[in-house]
Amino acid sequence: MVKDVSSNFEKVMNVLSWTTCLVAAVTLMLGLFGSESAQATTGGSPYEVPQVVDVNPAGNIVETYLVADEATVNIDNGVSITNALTFKSCASFDVCEGVVGTIPGPEFRLKVGDTVLVHFQNKLNKEVTGIHWHGVELNNASDGTPLTQAQLKPGQKFDYKFTVTRPGIFWYHPHHHSSTNQVFQGLYGSLIVTETLDANLQGTVLPSAAQTKTLVLSDITVCKAPGTNDAATYDTSTLPHVSGSWSGTWAGKTPKVLCDEFPVDEEGNLRSVFKAGEVPNIMTGPPVGEGQTVLTNGVNVGARTGTPESPGVLASGARTLAVTAGQGLRLQVINSSATRYVRLHLTDGTGQQVNLVRIGGQGGLLDQARLEGDTSTSVFKFNYKEGQILIPPGSRQDVVAVIPSGLAIDHILTLWTEDFQRAGGLNSYAWIPTVPAMHLKVAGQGGTYTIANGTPLRPAGDLVKELLPLQGSLLAQGMGSPITFTNSGGQLGVNDIQGDHDHSTLPASARFAQIGDTLELTVTNETGAHHPFHLHGFSIQPVSLSKPGALPYSYGYHEFVDELDIPSKHTLTFRVRLDDRPNFYNAKGKVLENATPTGGGLGRWLFHCHILFHATLGMISELDVVAAPTP
Repeated sequence: MVKDVSSNFEKVMNVLSWTTCLVAAVTLMLGLFGSESAQATTGGSPYEVPQVVDVNPAGNIVETYLVADEATVNIDNGVSITNALTFKSCASFDVCEGVVGTIPGPEFRLKVGDTVLVHFQNKLNKEVTGIHWHGVELNNASDGTPLTQAQLKPGQKFDYKFTVTRPGIFWYHPHHHSSTNQVFQGLYGSLIVTETLDANLQGTVLPSAAQTKTLVLSDITVCKAPGTNDAATYDTSTLPHVSGSWSGTWAGKTPKVLCDEFPVDEEGNLRSVFKAGEVPNIMTGPPVGEGQTVLTNGVNVGARTGTPESPGVLASGARTLAVTAGQGLRLQVINSSATRYVRLHLTDGTGQQVNLVRIGGQGGLLDQARLEGDTSTSVFKFNYKEGQILIPPGSRQDVVAVIPSGLAIDHILTLWTEDFQRAGGLNSYAWIPTVPAMHLKVAGQGGTYTIANGTPLRPAGDLVKELLPLQGSLLAQGMGSPITFTNSGGQLGVNDIQGDHDHSTLPASARFAQIGDTLELTVTNETGAHHPFHLHGFSIQPVSLSKPGALPYSYGYHEFVDELDIPSKHTLTFRVRLDDRPNFYNAKGKVLENATPTGGGLGRWLFHCHILFHATLGMISELDVVAAPTP
């Protein structure tokens, strides 16, 4: 872990004069963060993320002080956010007073079995908040939702303590009634857990650590001066489309509405207009659309003319990452957008696709590398082409690309994010433009890396375990299976029951299950649009996607995930094992000196659609895990 700058600075202070020390401090800062960091609190490069400050010397414990605070953040291309919500990591709360937060927040890079201790403080001006550790199988008291802890008022503190037991790409963000606004305004960060196998494969089967990049993708709208905000979020007349020209209009609220005409505070109440450089609150009721600008690790990478199939000129000042022709490049991608589906498509300067080969994502490495997407012979249609990758809001993917060996020096490849057919029928897009999420510039040649569909990743004795045999079922005191996502008369719900983040009493749509059981459950999406299903606290193993009158898609491989996209009118069948885990807290929510070995899996766990405003508007409920009866 990157240690706190202040500790290194104090060592320099002991041996240098004041003047020499000042020079050394500047040099130290540039060496740690890069010369561009003086221009942007995001760290300067869209291809790097800040790392947490680990104050614990133990090799299996990561301990840090994490603060949610407001900051001015430069997202590049001449745009600064003056009211960004950010996380920052420090050696103490006192040190954090002099540190500026970042978008995204600092990354936790962990090993399976590590224990995490986060001393968290809310320093936002007016808003309550907390931290949900998305996808981590932690103890219930650390889940960070209003079901597990009182959300923190400004100035309040809370200690999160948990052990990471499964490899994968995870992330953290607030999770309460107005958290959609907070995520949209920058309050999120990455958490990546590796296993020994992963490290052993790096540099041979997988690209090296130096050729591995975290990409936290998001979108945002930044207001202009009052009265000058855009009346259209995008120019839909020029948007590219996979089958021709566009014929629809973007459904979300425009910057003019969000910033000028209907500005609201974090609770949805009318407020004064937003100033230039401020990010508006987006929870103003439906429709809530995508942000105007796509960010890669908090930075706009810069435009490129043309389309993925016919790329044009790179904009002046666009950010590039140096690569070697023939090398492998591993991208660990998180979609922290509130609404936007990210469909990634990598092409070279002539428009030729460079395949994104999936090696894992939410649950560590797969048994074999996979090319995913539709081919000319596909029966089940995912609506993206083979070699592309779809990442719904909240989801993550671990992919590898092979930079073609024949490319010339200074050749530019671009990773684009394109629209996705997620709303209703086959031609119902979200009406958002294709824009770059990454630019790669060939700076050398001679790489010999290869990976392809079917490349073995896990050895025969360490394959992903299948969740069998089944044991138990949902308990009688709650609603049974199937779970359904519904939209009846414009009201989003679970089984036609409107839920909310902050409920104090059990909703009628709640389910109950017993710790230790392995269940096979279903979620049916009865609406006319896609919804990503997310379960807190437990990893699920998908079995199939089915639709009446159509051939089902059966998952012919095993994987652990916590979130999966469900197309309209389809049913997801999945298995889940309700594993117990240590409990680090007493009944008052204080960290125990010695954790109890069991009990951490018990409690109330949310499940919901991870299009964030859908959850806020009612597509949310809970799974209550109870203890097994005593013999």
